[in-house]
Amino acid sequence: MIENDLISIFAKEHMIPASGLVALLMPHTFGAGMGVKGLDGRYRLVNKAMQDVFDQSVEGITGQTDNELFPPEVAAQLQRSDQQIVDGAATASERLDFSINDVPVQCIWLKFPVHGPDGKILFIGVAMLDTANLGTIARMRESLNKLQQTNQELQKSLIEPDNVASTDKLTGAWNRRRLEEALLSELDRFKRYDQPLSMLIINIDFFKKVNDLYGHAAADQVLVKLAKVMRSTLRTSDSLTRRGGDEFVVLSPNTTLSTVALLAQRLREGVANAVFQGVEKVTVSIGATQCLAGEVWEEWFKRAEAALCRVKASGRNQVQTTTDTAQHGGGGGGGENGAANFVKLSWHTAYACGNLLIDEQHRGLFDDANKLLGAVLSGRPTDEVATLVDVLIDDVVQHFTDEEVIIAAAGYPDAAQHAAIHRTLINKAVVLANSFHVGSLSIEALIQFLVHDLVARHMLGADREFFAYLQTGPAEIPTAGAVLS
Repeated sequence: MIENDLISIFAKEHMIPASGLVALLMPHTFGAGMGVKGLDGRYRLVNKAMQDVFDQSVEGITGQTDNELFPPEVAAQLQRSDQQIVDGAATASERLDFSINDVPVQCIWLKFPVHGPDGKILFIGVAMLDTANLGTIARMRESLNKLQQTNQELQKSLIEPDNVASTDKLTGAWNRRRLEEALLSELDRFKRYDQPLSMLIINIDFFKKVNDLYGHAAADQVLVKLAKVMRSTLRTSDSLTRRGGDEFVVLSPNTTLSTVALLAQRLREGVANAVFQGVEKVTVSIGATQCLAGEVWEEWFKRAEAALCRVKASGRNQVQTTTDTAQHGGGGGGGENGAANFVKLSWHTAYACGNLLIDEQHRGLFDDANKLLGAVLSGRPTDEVATLVDVLIDDVVQHFTDEEVIIAAAGYPDAAQHAAIHRTLINKAVVLANSFHVGSLSIEALIQFLVHDLVARHMLGADREFFAYLQTGPAEIPTAGAVLS
């Protein structure tokens, strides 16, 4: 049997149910190392063959990551295949060549998702096959064919105890115990690898009224439906916890504040657009924050709660972020609306072309874009956003008109082509405005236009071509990515 045949077995029906995992781990006599990793990358369970490879007890391997078990280049390979599984791949495989205690090891390392009864990935399964013993794979096939016979055993031995201890019975979300365990692991990862770590705190708006008007049974169903709606929006790497009552927490590893703020906005919109049977419209308020260097859990959580309090003070059904200058790079002026800080365009003197009018208008467009982004991302009232949309378009049109006159007078030979680019951008702006007025404006499209099309590609790209035809200009301009703070 060749490697691809084995992968096909693992990929049958695109997953191996968690209920077959014990059978997969038990038959170690054919020499295949088998194990289970949590989504945090730490090994939760290994068989005897895997222990023999590393010459460690199960206690010695459990809780460790690939970085702690393998050479750096091998660990990097395995982390890539982990990510493939988390991203939805049925299987992933790597051929590895390394040494453990000066003993050379050549093997095929297979990964596959381990799903729970609800179909959500719970663990990453691994199989380590010595390339010198591939003839034993036939016996692995026999073992795999027996997986279904042990469904009930595994359900009791692995899934059910873990779910009972770490899952909220009503909503199926994590409970506080599971969140605290995950926080220890993620904060350790944050300290060691400096990967961004973000969090959302979510409250149902006026949930007490739901209880009072419709009763506890209806309120419970709102919580169940809310958790389902939010899970459908969250990414595989995100975790949803019901911390108590109507308060939920989302933990987002390897995620910056700007990204988690967009996620929060999608969650808010998803809940606002969902139908909750038997009750009126349900909305949520969300506070978002990114963990700061040296911060402990209590400090981080307190800042997220402060952002949530600002939402409640400003009308609810919104997203607010923390406004700490250390977190945003001091881009200038937090203002009263914390949401204006989570995707912020920062003007730099290096962007100046030397013409006073053009530079003044460019700075003004940065300001217009920041106000509009902040209003949309924090869910400000429609009439307020409409005003900002109109201001932006009017200022863009006026700037383009003035700029075309200036560069033509300066003798820029591609002035006509530059004017054509202006027409294209104005058309895009009009399309966005129309989308807003019919209620279909996407945040991603707005950011694409403001950050990439208008600022990065045009103001910091195409405009650069005529700098030499003006009296003065900066010697060098930073890359487009530097514009975000």
